[in-house]
Amino acid sequence: MSGYKSLDELEIVLRSGAGIAIICEGEDYREDEFFYKEWFGDLGRMVTFHAQDGWKCVQDAVKELRRRGTPVPVYGILDRDFTPDEELARQSEPSFDGTCYRLPRYDLESYLLDPEGWLSVLRRVLWRREGRVPDGWDTVHAVADRIRGFYREALPIGAHNWTVRRLSDIHEAQPSFVGRNYLTAVQALPKVNAEDALATWASAFGAQDAAREVYRERLAFLRTREDDLDELRKHVSGKLVFKELQCTIPCAPKRKRPDRMDLAERYLEQCPEPPAELTALLRLILSRAERERSG
Repeated sequence: MSGYKSLDELEIVLRSGAGIAIICEGEDYREDEFFYKEWFGDLGRMVTFHAQDGWKCVQDAVKELRRRGTPVPVYGILDRDFTPDEELARQSEPSFDGTCYRLPRYDLESYLLDPEGWLSVLRRVLWRREGRVPDGWDTVHAVADRIRGFYREALPIGAHNWTVRRLSDIHEAQPSFVGRNYLTAVQALPKVNAEDALATWASAFGAQDAAREVYRERLAFLRTREDDLDELRKHVSGKLVFKELQCTIPCAPKRKRPDRMDLAERYLEQCPEPPAELTALLRLILSRAERERSG
C-alpha cells in the first residue's frame, strides 16, 4: 500500500488549503516530504508539501491538479538527476513557464551530507557518552574526506546510470529494446562489472559499442571532478553516498546502528537550518506564484 495520497485525495486537501502546494518525490511522506516539512515548516500554510512516487508521477500530478483548477497554485520539485547546467539555469529566468523545478544538486539526499553536521551527530549522539569520536572521523576534514571517498566509490555507478538513461532515450522505441534498472548501491560494484553489464544489455538492441563508449566518456567526465565536492554533488546520487555513510559511520560499542530515517533525523537535529540552495529555490517558486496570482 502506497504512503502517498491519490490525486483525488490531494485535490480535496488542496481545495481547503491556502498558499501554494508543492508536489515532491518520494514513495511516502517519510522521504522528501518529511525533509521539506522539517526545513520549511515555519512557513505554515504559505507552502504545503505532498509526496508522489517518482519524477514522472510528480509531473503528472502537477499537470492534472492544475487542469482540475485547484484554488492554490501547484508546482513540483524534482531531483536534478541528469539535467545539464544550461537547462537548470533556465528555470531562474523570468521567461521560464514550466511548473516543475529541478534541484541544483543530484537529489535531496545530497543536501544531507554536510561534514560539520555529521561530526556533530558523532559527537553529540553516536559517541556522546564516550566523549571521544574514533580516529578518522574526529574532525570536519576527516568526515569530509570520508564523504568525498564515498562519492569517488560511486563514480562507476553514476556512469552506469547515466548510460542507461542515455541509451534508453535513444533506443526505447525499438522493438528489440529492453529496459535496465539503475544500480542503487556501491556494494553492487564487486559483483557487477558496470561496463560489461551495459554492453551485454545493449547487445539486445545493437548498441553494445555505444554503451561502452558512453560509459567510458561519462566515467572520465566524473573522474575529472572527483576532487571537487560541489561538482560531485551535482552529478552523483547523494542516495548512494548516504547509504554508504549509514552503513559505515562508527557507532559506540553495544549501541544499535540507527536505520536510515533515524540517522537522517539525528542529522536534522544538528542541522535544522534549510540548505541555502533550497531556500533560494523556494523563494523562486513563491515569486513565480505571486506573479501567477497577479497575472
